[in-house]
Formats: sequence, C-alpha cells, structure tokens
Amino acid sequence: MQLLLSPAGLIRNLFLSLLLVASSAWAEVTRIEVSERERLESDAVDYWYDVVSGTLYFALDPDADGNAEVADIHHAPRNAEGLVEFSADFKLMIPGPAEQSNGTLLYDVNNRGGSRIGPDISLEDPLASRGFTYLATGWIAELEPAAGRLRLDAPVVGDPDIPITGPVRYEVTASSPETEVDIAGGNHLAYEPTEAGLRDATLSYRVNQSDARLPVERSQFELEVNWLEGVNQPRIVLRLDGGFEPGAIYELVYEAKNPVLQGAGLAGIRDAVSLLRYGTEENTALARQFDELGLPDISHSIGHGISQSGRLLRVFLHDGFNADLHGRRVFDGLIPVIAGGGMGMFNQRFAMPTRTNGQHENHLFPNDLFPFTYGDSTDPHTGTTDGLLARSRATGTVPRVMHIQTANEYWIRAGSLAHTDPLGTRDAVIPEEVRFYTIGGAQHGSGSGIPGRATTGQFPRNPNMYNPITHALIVAMHNWVADDQAPPESRYPRIGDGTLVPSHLPDGTLNPRVWNSLPGANTPKAIYQPARADYGERFTTERIVDRHPQSATGYYRALVPAVNGDNNDFAHSTILPPLTAAPLATFMSWNLRAPATGAETEMLRLAGGYIPFAATTRLAQAAGDPRRALDQRYTSWPDYLEQYEAHTDSLVAEGFLLPDSKPAYMEIARANRAMFAE
Repeated sequence: MQLLLSPAGLIRNLFLSLLLVASSAWAEVTRIEVSERERLESDAVDYWYDVVSGTLYFALDPDADGNAEVADIHHAPRNAEGLVEFSADFKLMIPGPAEQSNGTLLYDVNNRGGSRIGPDISLEDPLASRGFTYLATGWIAELEPAAGRLRLDAPVVGDPDIPITGPVRYEVTASSPETEVDIAGGNHLAYEPTEAGLRDATLSYRVNQSDARLPVERSQFELEVNWLEGVNQPRIVLRLDGGFEPGAIYELVYEAKNPVLQGAGLAGIRDAVSLLRYGTEENTALARQFDELGLPDISHSIGHGISQSGRLLRVFLHDGFNADLHGRRVFDGLIPVIAGGGMGMFNQRFAMPTRTNGQHENHLFPNDLFPFTYGDSTDPHTGTTDGLLARSRATGTVPRVMHIQTANEYWIRAGSLAHTDPLGTRDAVIPEEVRFYTIGGAQHGSGSGIPGRATTGQFPRNPNMYNPITHALIVAMHNWVADDQAPPESRYPRIGDGTLVPSHLPDGTLNPRVWNSLPGANTPKAIYQPARADYGERFTTERIVDRHPQSATGYYRALVPAVNGDNNDFAHSTILPPLTAAPLATFMSWNLRAPATGAETEMLRLAGGYIPFAATTRLAQAAGDPRRALDQRYTSWPDYLEQYEAHTDSLVAEGFLLPDSKPAYMEIARANRAMFAE
C-alpha cells in the first residue's frame, strides 16, 4: 500500500504505509469538496499563497476506540455502513514556490468561525515568509451561516420520534437598556425548546453573582424561535417588558430538545490534520482529491488557538484527540494563547462552545473544570488525579506545548491554575514538554499600542500590542518540533519567588502587592475563581447536565501577578512589551465596568486598563499622583526612544521577537512622542 502525497513527499512517506489500517469502518475524511481557489500574491515579495476553500466530509465509526470520547456518538444517526456523517467548512493556505515551504502545517483553531489564518491580511506579515502551510476548519455547530464563516454541520442526536431532552441555561447581560437580545449571542444559534420548555421557561434577575435570584413573571418575557435555512438549531430572541437593566444578570432556563453532536468538531480537527499530515491510500477518490490540493511535503504539525480557540486545544488534548485513529500523533506542538486556566463546553450534550466564565458573568457553566495543569495534580474536592497530558502520555502522542497568556488572564480567567495546584498553595511541576510564557502589561486582546479613551470601562483599555511576541513563539515552536531547537525558557510568575500572590487579603481588601493606590482609581472587589458544582450523576461519566446548580459546592483558588511601584508587571517574571519595559503609563491587567453600562463594581470582561504618567513632576504633584513623572524617568524624548529600542532589541535577542517585527514596535514609540512635554 502506498501513500499518495505531493511528489516531493511521496518517498519520505512510503514507510508510513505499514502503519495504515485499511478499514472502511474508520472512514475519517471521506470527501474533499473545493469551492474556491485563488492566489494571494504581492509585487513586494517573491512568494505567494494559494488559498483553497471548501467543505470536508467525515464519517465516524461509533464503535472505534478513538471515537469513544465524542459525547453522545452512540445516539447519533448512522448511514447504511453504520457510520456517523458530518461536515465542516475549511480554508487552506499553501505556500509557493515549493521551496518556500518549511514542512510544517500550522492549524489555526478559528474563533467563533471567523478565521483570519496566517498572512491572510498581508503578505508582508512577519510570519508570511516563514513557509507555513495553514489550515482552519469549522468546529462549532451553533454558529449562524454567513459568507466566510467556518461552521461545523453536525447531526442532531437522538430518535426523531422520541427526541433527547434536557435542561439548558442561558445568561444574558446587556450593557444598555435593550428590550430584546439573542439568548446565545450575536450570530449564534440556540437549542430548540420543547413545548413544555417554551411554556414553563423561567427567567431570573440579579445585579451581582452573589445576589439572590429574583424571578421574572412568565407573562413579562417572550421567547421567539426563528429557524434559518440549512441549520438544525434555531435563533432565539428573548424579549422583556420594560427592557433589561444594564449590567444585571438575567438567567434563562428551559427544557430543550435535539442536541447536536458538537464533539464531532474535535474529531474533525483530528482527522483533517491527520489527513494533511500523513496522507491517504492511493487509488481512491479521496486520494485524488487530496493530491489535487497540491500540498507541499508536510512533516510536522502545530495547533494554534487564541482565547476560546486556545481553550479548545486544552480540551482536545485532555480528551485524547491528539492520537488519530491509527494511533499516530496529530499535533507535534500546541500553542494555546490567552486561554487562561480553563477549558470549555465543547464536547458534551447541549454544548455551548461560546460560553466563557468570568468574574461577573457566566458563573457555574461547566467550562473551567479540573484538571487545570498539564502535569498531574489532585482535585481537592474529589480526590481525582489527572492532567491535560495524561491521555497522550498513555498513547505515546505527547506534543510539545507553549501556554501563552497575558497578566489579564490571571484576573479574569484563572490563569494561575494552569501552573499551580488547584488551591493555589504551591507551584505545579511543569512537564519537560511544556513552556509557560506570561506577557506582562497586556490585556486579553492585543492592542494597537496607541492609547484611546475610556468607553465601556472606567479606564481606557490597555493598548499594549503583544501579537508580535506570539508570532515569534510560533516560529520557536516550529524550530522546537522540526529541529529540536530549544525555545526560550519559561517565564511566568511563581508562588515560590513571591511574584504570584492572592489578589485580596483575608479581610477582602485588595492586596497592596498587586496595586498601589492611585487617586480616583476604583479597584476590583474580587477576581474570577472557578467553582466546583454539582451537575448531576451523569455529568462525569456521560457529559450530560441533568440540573443547573444555583450555587457552588467549592472553589479552586486563582492567584495574580505581583506588581512594582508603578503598578506594572515585573520584567523577571513576565515578558514585557517595550511599552511596559520603558513605561509611559501603568498598563493594568484589569478594568471595571463604566457606570453607564451597569454593575460598575464588577470587572469589565476580558479588558485591562491604562493610566498615563504625568508629563512633569509639577503635574504629578498637582494631581496627587505618587508615580514618577516622565521628566523624572527620561532626560528627553531621544533618551526614552533609546531605552525603548534597547528593550525591543532584548526581546529579539531572547527569542521573544522576530527581527522583522521590530519596525512595528518602533512605530508605536514614535506615535507616542506627544506624551512628552518638549
């Protein structure tokens, strides 16, 4: 048996034919349908990309060991061969000319269907010249169809005559006094209510998480169920008489029916990447379709995901999908970025992939569950020992991992639990295959580097740009998996050296090690702490929520980075972008909701803050600002620029910045020149 790849990869991969089992029952990818192919090129560079879009069709054997972790697969409809069919949109970017390829497939886990993979924006992007082959596939079924949106088309599970039913819960928090909202969020589908569910739906209201739930009379709210063409979940609008109070938490619970096979999204990622990595059998229609893609020789694979997509990679790893159906390693490297310490509702009955727990919203959704660490740890609430690498360790498919997060994830996404024990009492042992990198002075989303004004928060959002740092680490991961070239050593705050500490003291006041008081600046009353909750007896074994708890049975303890006298993160425990290393301001890891949006004592979702230094000592004294003014820190604008460039060069030397990313950082420095009094 011979593997059919591009001619360049044929000989290298012949030995893999002995590993393939010719079993039609496994099926995996069954068909590749290309809908569009275009060339992305520019006169400014001597390379290009062929961009291929279309649909991948899959079939899963419910009885195969590798598919056992797909929740509800045994309740899914089967075709004549006893297989479960589904499909996913895909987008592929193939580098050219052939010698441009670096031999590594970079799979981008799209975020809510909106993938902008690789150098899709500009061929002058620093990653564009590195020769990656890029792939993205749809993996979320609850998305509304739209042009360019990558979706998973998964079947409804259960008997059509006797549908599967169960309780579902949605949380709605509006930032303005609207009268109607989509319960699943913009562009998202919800689960179909049963007749009784629509009639008996309950809605409660509270301002803060700890407040008692106040029931809303059924006559005061309406659920409108709208069906769109070509989907098996509806769009549901919640209307409330008198409108929603900004910032308040509205909790909707009803009986739903017809859950979809959401876990097929993880199996689809596994099988798509395995196909591109290892090829397929010759003399089949699939083999001919595969060969027509014109792929270069693929010898390694990396999975990369940001935020929700990074959490998906953690679930993918924990649930054992890094071994394909032939027992081969799917990803050689995984890079979850700003995923924090949690996972997500990606592979369970009535899954809701877009739900994200935060300090103010979405508590008690079964997202951030034990285990949190890559190595083994023990759950203090159950006594269970587990780790994200445990299953791949057992199958010999352990990838190398770079866990990258900003200081913001420690406050709003329990980021410390990824590298401490579950109660935050000691640092966890980091497996040799894992690196941790914490980017200081940054918020959840990378900024432009240029400060703005306060809008939805009490402070302007943190403008720090950190994407160039993650790009450098993607290249470092390639060098690690392809050439065994060690990446930079881990850099993250630790309990042991005092750089990772509780956010609040036992009396509830903010720990002075994480904030030095500034005039007029309100501070958080709490951070996000993941809850242990009771979802019913079937949740652990079958991933079925039988009840939605209204309180926790216990908590896991997250910590946050300590800060210096400027309220900025420390350079020795975090990677500092040049704006924070040569600071013009306090770059906060948190922000608070603006009064106009309601719940002003709560943290603003996924946001940091920004408080500039005074330009002169006189202005600082007049404002009562204890921080040193710019004229005390730098002798002049050229002095600042020199220090800023030195920090930028240090990032390059340490491997945290690509040399061709330096100009973008220097432009940021020049754009901020107006902050100096000259």
